[in-house]
Amino acid sequence: MATLPAWDIYATTLTPLGKGYPLWYPDPDRPEWEVEIGDVGYVREGSFKHLLRTRNTADEPQPHNQVPESYKQFYNPNIVVTGPRESITQTILHSRSIKQVQVSGGASINTPMTVATQGANITFKCTDDKGALLLLSPHGEDTFIESRRHIVTHLRQNLQKWETLANETLGLDLKTEDILFVCGVTKTSRWAVAAFQGSQRSAEGSISCDLSPLASANLTMSITNVTAPNCMYRSGPPQARRRSVSSSQSAPAEMFGSVAMGSNASLASYATAPDASGGAQQMQTTVPGFQLPSNLSAPPPGVVPDKADQCIFFHYYKMKRRWFPLPGRIVAGAGPHELPSSEDDTDANPSVLVDDGDVQFEYDDEFEQMPHYAKPFDPVTCVLDYILQNSEAEVAIASDLDLYALFKTPEEYPGDVADALAHLQPQIELDENGVGTLSVDITYNIARASGGAGTDIAPDNQVSDGEHGAGAEGDEAGNADADRPNNKRAGPPGSAERKNPIRHMPGGDGTTHDGSVTALAYSADGDYLASASEDTSIIIWYARGLAVKRKFFAHEDTITALAFSPDGTRLASASDFGPVKIWDVEQPERELSLDTETFVRSLAYTPDGSRLLGGTIAGQLVAWDTASLTWDAVDVDMKVIADHNAVISFITFSPDGRLMVTGSTENICRIWEVDQLASGQPKHVLRGHKGMITCASFSPDGKRIITASDDYSCRIWSTETGDALVNIHEHSAPVWSVCFSPGGKHIVSGSADSTVIVCDSWTGDRLGKLDGHDSMINHVVFSPDGRYIASASSDNTVRLWDARDPGWNCLKTYNEHSDNVTAVMFSPDGSTLASGSHDGKVFIRLLEVPSSDADAEEAS
Repeated sequence: MATLPAWDIYATTLTPLGKGYPLWYPDPDRPEWEVEIGDVGYVREGSFKHLLRTRNTADEPQPHNQVPESYKQFYNPNIVVTGPRESITQTILHSRSIKQVQVSGGASINTPMTVATQGANITFKCTDDKGALLLLSPHGEDTFIESRRHIVTHLRQNLQKWETLANETLGLDLKTEDILFVCGVTKTSRWAVAAFQGSQRSAEGSISCDLSPLASANLTMSITNVTAPNCMYRSGPPQARRRSVSSSQSAPAEMFGSVAMGSNASLASYATAPDASGGAQQMQTTVPGFQLPSNLSAPPPGVVPDKADQCIFFHYYKMKRRWFPLPGRIVAGAGPHELPSSEDDTDANPSVLVDDGDVQFEYDDEFEQMPHYAKPFDPVTCVLDYILQNSEAEVAIASDLDLYALFKTPEEYPGDVADALAHLQPQIELDENGVGTLSVDITYNIARASGGAGTDIAPDNQVSDGEHGAGAEGDEAGNADADRPNNKRAGPPGSAERKNPIRHMPGGDGTTHDGSVTALAYSADGDYLASASEDTSIIIWYARGLAVKRKFFAHEDTITALAFSPDGTRLASASDFGPVKIWDVEQPERELSLDTETFVRSLAYTPDGSRLLGGTIAGQLVAWDTASLTWDAVDVDMKVIADHNAVISFITFSPDGRLMVTGSTENICRIWEVDQLASGQPKHVLRGHKGMITCASFSPDGKRIITASDDYSCRIWSTETGDALVNIHEHSAPVWSVCFSPGGKHIVSGSADSTVIVCDSWTGDRLGKLDGHDSMINHVVFSPDGRYIASASSDNTVRLWDARDPGWNCLKTYNEHSDNVTAVMFSPDGSTLASGSHDGKVFIRLLEVPSSDADAEEAS
């Protein structure tokens, strides 16, 4: 049996664990170029090779000191990043073929390395002819980009430029599908890897190593009855990068500073450093536009943690183009035993079976044939081929995460991915740009195809002149899907009985954004709803008529914020490039541009409409005088009120308009007296959270305020004294949204742990846990009359809950969206409920309005 390279054995046997692509060489080629999220590169002989750092601008450092022509930075204010967080605490990870693992010397494979003893000996038994092991210390920390749609869009727009840089400039001879975009990394400080292949199974072996926190992780290996070349194991980081320290040493201060986006510092960074008193200093990690909670555990007292810059696993996306027109006969995904045979088959261009290591791919000769070279193991290639061979997609984009979603456990992960896809027939999404991606959640599509859409939503094909209400283009019941053409097409030969794998995503009409919805805003009277998108467009809706009043393209980049003036006649918008703009709601030709020193992320009019406030990415709170502003005004002065230390992400006023709160991507909030803003001095600075504050909400009387944080907690404060009144720790993950009930008795919070929780606002006691969502909660809100709670989730749904029911019953689940629902909002009069999503759609629902005050009696 031919011996495979160590890195291929290592990758093929550890990939099914679900951690990502395992690197045989976790150490970076150069210390300043460790593998980070947003990096673009390729894999060679078990090592990640950099092409670009897309999070950096063109003027910032790059691996090869150059960028492609028309280079575009990967940056968007709505990109969500999880981590760094502790993800692997076991001493050892091993392939499925490794059995009967035992650790002597007092250590355990299921405990963190920091409590293991020195001189441990690991024995194991392998049930296959190849296997692999990974030892790590002190733990694995992962960081992950959750915003799939942003990555897909960026790849579609930029990968050809990256390929040109790689081949024409750097002379690397890479194919499109060789180039990888890193969307997640798992890092550690020290490691040892082993891979082996033998001529017989049931081989036994042992590994000796020092597992103590200060060890250099030396590895020795002997395997009985198996030939194992010396090149089949290694450890790191290299000796020059290792550090052993005594308890008398202290951590250098620069190790624990902020990590700014575009820097060369590790996003995973470091664990918590002990202070002089033996306590732990909380590390703050700040990346503009990203949300990075810091929750890493502290090392033993007196130990300075090693830098976690060794990338042991990474998640990635890749792309492949269709180089020739669609073939007349598609047999991709089928094995040789499944090909249809016919005496009438006169195809002069038979399929060729290409053997690429352990995985076989079948190609028609209409697909481009490239020169062969030793390619690394990569099962995502099978996904790209499946998409192109089973759809009309011109471009396929896929990720290793697609396979982990389909095959959820190591036992389910197939040895032959191409064959497993052919039998499973997962659904494919095809967007308006001809990009095909694998769909791992087809529930909503099945319901939509069967006519399951509700009748109280805005139809997709609504005419955008504002003359038609809901259902005008649908059936008599208002179902917009009733007369919509069926998008199904014929599948490959012999697949007449299988389900259609293609989902066509609508786009490009007057009622749909072509990118994620990034902002929603109601006018004060509830007549209008405005929505904004990363496609630079704004749509103004007749909220009660469920129709579009006007759609226009407002900026040159992603729109980050919207705000109606108190009288509803003007709409302000901000974006990631260029000035803030003010629009006349009734006369589209009128607009004003307000120049800024840097880009604005949050907007709000003062309750009297005299000023427009903005929060910038540089942390400045700025204001424009709008009381006497005319449409012919030029050079409108901007006043800087105060400086935060990070991006100002929200500006919220108390119901009486007397107070205002501002928050940024740091762990403090500032309360302001509106009539004293000119002083630049806040009334109170709220300190106590250990993580970024995500939002804040005033009580109805304005005497209290609640804040939510990614430290998993909520806090209620006195606005008079600035003191913390109640600390609430009911969630097990970051809290993204919180608000008071209209009566002020209750608060509701939504978290990344997928739960909605209602608590008593005076005691903090839990009153109810609203279960039902299957993914993180992005937004929760009470209706103005207190009858309902609405929640928006990344499971693509909006749920409406009965706030008067002691059991907090779910009244309705709205599943019109096909991607993460990022915002949900009641109109000021409570008559409509709107939501926006990454799918580019906005849905407005008419709600029952109580006929009397008795009917609207608030239970919260």
